Amino acid sequence: MYGMSSMAKQPLVSVIVPTHNRPVFLRKTLESILKQTYKNLEVIVVSNGVNDANRNVIKALKDPRLIYLDQENTGGPSSPRNHGIREAKGEYVAFCDDDDLWMPEKIEKQLQSLEAHPDYGVCFCKMLRFDEEKEWPVVHEEGPATFDTLLYVNTVPISSVFIRKRLLDQNGSFSESKAVGTSEDYEFLLRQALRTKFYYLDEYLIRYWSGANRTTQNDMKRSFLDILRYFQGIRGCFFELYKTGCVSGIVFVRPVLFHVWQCLKMFGYQALH
Repeated sequence: MYGMSSMAKQPLVSVIVPTHNRPVFLRKTLESILKQTYKNLEVIVVSNGVNDANRNVIKALKDPRLIYLDQENTGGPSSPRNHGIREAKGEYVAFCDDDDLWMPEKIEKQLQSLEAHPDYGVCFCKMLRFDEEKEWPVVHEEGPATFDTLLYVNTVPISSVFIRKRLLDQNGSFSESKAVGTSEDYEFLLRQALRTKFYYLDEYLIRYWSGANRTTQNDMKRSFLDILRYFQGIRGCFFELYKTGCVSGIVFVRPVLFHVWQCLKMFGYQALH
């Protein structure tokens, strides 16, 4: 275990938490981060919109590792994440949404994984969904990830991502293009997967809030409009990658057909319910 006495010898990890007007959730999230067994952290909280309640959470926690930043509300998490990345001083960067929770050994285990495997640039883990009453895994959301597999199924929760900072400097951060919509994390993962290997830590080290007030719900519970936005986002992600010239358009043909079929199934589910 990395202890406080050896902190100075250990790499700094920058944890970026975008938030918007959810101080109760935010406090629980930050408490789970501050209780990590790995202590050499800076926790950069970026409020998407000036919010005194969020600032009061930071003051109440009284931890010198917390850094609080305000910005204008941009309507999505890409801009506050990028704001945090620009301020990050760590050798590694981790992301956590403001309503998700981390198990105490998450950062320690992910750091050990990348330190032991220098040819990998990203480490991620499995998640348990939870709500007001229970927690549960979703098997089809789990498994190793490469660029080819991510084209079909995203098994990488953004709150589990642990990445070398130099890759963000080299490959770019989160797209703020309207074309990707709410799929900004998916485009980010695809772009990183083109250039580095993802280390899969086969453990449940995060808890992903799936109860009331969640900004996204399970796929089969989306409204018709949400389904359209889902497909438009995926299409936008593929087009953004195609524009870079790094990927041939032919690569996206089968994945696009796959996602069309997934949307048709979701439409069918909505029609029956």
